[in-house]
Amino acid sequence: MYIWHDPAERMLVASGIEFKDFLPALSMADGIVLRQGSAGTPRKPASYQILTHQQLPALAHEDMSACGSHAWADWQGAAPASHDVDVAAMLDHRGARGPLPALRGRFLAFVHDDGWYLKLFYAAWEDVAALLTGAIPPSLGALDMHALQQGGDGYWLQDGILDLELASHDIDSVLNRRL
Repeated sequence: MYIWHDPAERMLVASGIEFKDFLPALSMADGIVLRQGSAGTPRKPASYQILTHQQLPALAHEDMSACGSHAWADWQGAAPASHDVDVAAMLDHRGARGPLPALRGRFLAFVHDDGWYLKLFYAAWEDVAALLTGAIPPSLGALDMHALQQGGDGYWLQDGILDLELASHDIDSVLNRRL
């Protein structure tokens, strides 16, 4: 598992975290908005689905890596409108920098091949810490959550050992060196 945190951007980059790992963290969400495939263009944003909390376990059992690139954000309260321009723009990684306040959510995730690359924007660090506590099996190693919160270094966890790693969005480069 690879993890890097950029506290200034409220962003976590990871490899090894799948959508199913988010289910406990999404227990308080009323649902997610999900864009599968291309992000679209500024003139014609890609469409998205609105999924309720009850639909999330079934989604977690689907082959999310078959979706290729996708994005999702959690929402609380009233479901967003099915063609909300702000939501569509938020799910376009070129402009997003965090969860959309109108959704009252905690996460905005951009994913390529579920489990391979995750760029996660968050509203509160405590939500990320709780997510990671549940998502990192003890057999991978122990992560110093305080050091991760401070940002700077990336970390590689494997076979009970924690190693420093470069902070990078280039997951392929990291994984090619490590696997």
